[in-house]
Amino acid sequence: MRAIRIQLALAIALLLAAGSLQAAPAQRIMSLNLCANQLLLDLVAPSRITSLYFYSRTRDPAFFTPEAWRMGINFGAPEEVLRERPDLIVAGLYTSATTRRLVKAVGIPMLELAPASSFQDIRELTLKVGHAVGADARAHALIGQMDAKLAWLASTAPRRPVRIVGWDGGDGSDSVPGRGTLFDAIITAAGATDLGASQGLRSTRFDSEQLLMARPDLLAFGDSSIATPSMRTSPLTQPVVRRMYAGREIVYPELLYTCGSPQTADAAIQVRQMMLRIQQSKAAP
Repeated sequence: MRAIRIQLALAIALLLAAGSLQAAPAQRIMSLNLCANQLLLDLVAPSRITSLYFYSRTRDPAFFTPEAWRMGINFGAPEEVLRERPDLIVAGLYTSATTRRLVKAVGIPMLELAPASSFQDIRELTLKVGHAVGADARAHALIGQMDAKLAWLASTAPRRPVRIVGWDGGDGSDSVPGRGTLFDAIITAAGATDLGASQGLRSTRFDSEQLLMARPDLLAFGDSSIATPSMRTSPLTQPVVRRMYAGREIVYPELLYTCGSPQTADAAIQVRQMMLRIQQSKAAP
């Protein structure tokens, strides 16, 4: 009986040890998604990340911490997953289907993130990733910082919202972001009105005539930098539009409008600052 009790105690101890190992936070995390790169760096030490998705090297470095440029990178290939042997993979819904099938086949835990379209989505994604990597407290702290910035924007909102269109130049090659997009959420948080959302659609298109009829106060368009339009991205190609809107352009950082993260509140602050700067320059004699 004593031998049986000892064996039973050992078996229970092994089960408890296995359970504690299983519950331990992942120590080898691999990112297969651009939007997960910075979020992981915000939540865990770089030593716990085996590699980041390679787009962190090709997008504007201003929106990645310096650690991102010192990290190893991957291209989302199945061979890289097998070589790195992570114990957690953070992927996106559009990560290579072949790679995701392999990950599921070999049984590596994988967190698949949907794109964020609102600040509530950002809260949920941050908490989800934070819990998966054992950084719940840090995730809540990041959300707290974001919410404090959003509260400040709301308390200092202009009495009359500035009317903004995210315009591509009117050549029909791209859509104007509308309702239910992260662009709309950021513009609204900044104290502006997204005219692209006025039709209730997620995206629409404005040609030059429609733009002039809508009479926005400012135009916004994406680039890898902020504040100053580049020749590559400036939409003011039509003479009449250039005459009316020169100096009334907001260049927004594409990455913060593509990837929902707690830093997205900074994008709304940037829009507010650019709005005020343009208004003050127009009001000056």
